Amino acid sequence: MPRSLKAILLFLGMTLSLWAQDTTVILLRHAERLSMLDEDSSLSQTGQARSQGLVPLLSEFHPTWLYASNHQRTQQTLAPTAAKLGLVPLLRPKADSAALAAEILRGHRGQTVLVCWHHDLMKPLAKALGWKGPVPHWSLFTYDRLWILRINPKGEVSLEERIQEFESGKR
Repeated sequence: MPRSLKAILLFLGMTLSLWAQDTTVILLRHAERLSMLDEDSSLSQTGQARSQGLVPLLSEFHPTWLYASNHQRTQQTLAPTAAKLGLVPLLRPKADSAALAAEILRGHRGQTVLVCWHHDLMKPLAKALGWKGPVPHWSLFTYDRLWILRINPKGEVSLEERIQEFESGKR
């Protein structure tokens, strides 16, 4: 068999295997911010500590893509994890959760994607990713949750809510 044909068959096999794998999307809210009055507030000291504490937890998922909004607190929350993984977060406008979901579903099938977003937009993002069930409530002061959405090749979505537990034992 010619080398070029072998290469094409190998590529097709790898592509088909991605279509047969679940897509995993981990959603988390940015860490605590300095000011609720400043739309683009940076992280507080507590938020900075949380972002550092998230590194081992988020790294365990082995994400291949990171997304954050255009607000600095989401970027700051992901920065320590991004540095450990050697990934650069892709920035998307906060106001366009539907476009973000479409991009993930279209471009990252069979991969693991980590998204740091905003509490008031988590439900629309989960729904845009295909979740049809009830969505757990995130209050204005909820910072310690992860939603893990698994999308199988048929488009069926499961949602698992997990409390962020850090190596230090703090939440």
